[in-house]
Amino acid sequence: MPSPLTPGAVNPRLCSAATPGEVLANVKKYLIKSWAGEIQPLSKQVRMEYRADQVADKELRDIAEKTSYLPIYEITGPHLPPEHIDDRSRVRLGRYGARISD
Repeated sequence: MPSPLTPGAVNPRLCSAATPGEVLANVKKYLIKSWAGEIQPLSKQVRMEYRADQVADKELRDIAEKTSYLPIYEITGPHLPPEHIDDRSRVRLGRYGARISD
């Protein structure tokens, strides 16, 4: 159903700044048309499609917001965690900083 206030009120980005007089005139026109039966309500299928579009847009916005706060970096390729380093490859320092080799 179209909004009685402003033509683009379904999409907030398309709303224009209307004066209070223009808003009241639009409401009056809408009420006259609705009482005369000129405005038909939307079918259930159209409302369901509109709602599905809204949900998909919201999910996309939520995903974009999450990635903007916390980008996730994944390591690609084979890697070993630090606890699995072979002891033979470790560098050990002894007294006065001398390197100890086994």
